[in-house]
Amino acid sequence: MNKRKKIIIAVSFLILLLAGYGIYKLTLGNHDSKVIQITIQNEGDVIYDKQVETNAATLGELLEKMKEQKEILLESEQSTYGMYITGMGVDELYVQDEASGKYWTYDSENNAQCVKNSFCDAADVLVIEDKDHFTFTLEAYE
Repeated sequence: MNKRKKIIIAVSFLILLLAGYGIYKLTLGNHDSKVIQITIQNEGDVIYDKQVETNAATLGELLEKMKEQKEILLESEQSTYGMYITGMGVDELYVQDEASGKYWTYDSENNAQCVKNSFCDAADVLVIEDKDHFTFTLEAYE
């Protein structure tokens, strides 16, 4: 094989390699990356309010990742309806108190699923999208 054929084969291989990498970046790379605003309130006091970059598909997955990375404190249990948050916090874990009627709730004014249903589904099934904002609140309900 002469030198010219070797160069053509090498250049062709390089072009295919770059094209493959480009296709990979478009389909799998940072395509799912999104920024989600998370606000945590304890009886009206904001204890956490940050934007989080994530590739998580659901709110529950994002919260679990934030817990693993020690960004937040989180306690939850599995209920009939899905992930049920019983405690949240940053430096201190604030837990629900059934005796005083204090429970954790969350809402979003811009998540498509929450808006469509007029309520937010369980966190482990709630699909998140770029620029969603979720507010978690511990308050007494009667």
